[in-house]
Amino acid sequence: MEITLDDAATRLGVNQRQAQRLAQTGRLQVVRRVGRSVLVDDESVTSILRGQHSRGRRWTANTAWAAIELLQQGETTRLVGSARSRLKRRLGEVSVEELVRLASDRALTRRYTQTRRTRAALATELALSGVSRLGEDELGVDLDLTRAEGDRVEGYTLAVNELEQRFGLIGDAEGDVLVHATEVPFVIGSVTTALDLIERGLTREKAAATRYLESVL
Repeated sequence: MEITLDDAATRLGVNQRQAQRLAQTGRLQVVRRVGRSVLVDDESVTSILRGQHSRGRRWTANTAWAAIELLQQGETTRLVGSARSRLKRRLGEVSVEELVRLASDRALTRRYTQTRRTRAALATELALSGVSRLGEDELGVDLDLTRAEGDRVEGYTLAVNELEQRFGLIGDAEGDVLVHATEVPFVIGSVTTALDLIERGLTREKAAATRYLESVL
């Protein structure tokens, strides 16, 4: 759903300048401009609200991916020494809800409508995750979650600007292309998929993903 930047500022309890700054940094996704009004994706407002009143800062992208690697693979080289030890200890203490919040800055999420080339071609350029990985990832198989025909395309990329140009991706709060853009090398697997499902999946998907993360924490 689209809402105005003014409405987003009101919901977030910030002034207009602070809301503009959030839009400039990408935390609020600007969908389009109508006259003098700036329209943003309501989902990006919800994402910010989720972390506003929780304890502690969200992890940096590098720390978030280190945590995901530890949960998926049991090891990581992104952090060393005491920093890695602290992260391991933290992972032993957090709830699923807190993990989702702490790892939310692993990428900036953008929703689009695709206007060029085929959906299949776009999918080959993304590291698929979330609903696009169900049926292939062990999370989907283990929990009997399968991807329904016509579901959105969702995945990660290190080259979002290039994808926007090549595939004619246009910001759209109701679009069915979901791109997680990051400058930090990412890792795809069950934990990443579960985090994406909890953030933007349907009720059944969120419940299954929550149970999975509870089992690995």
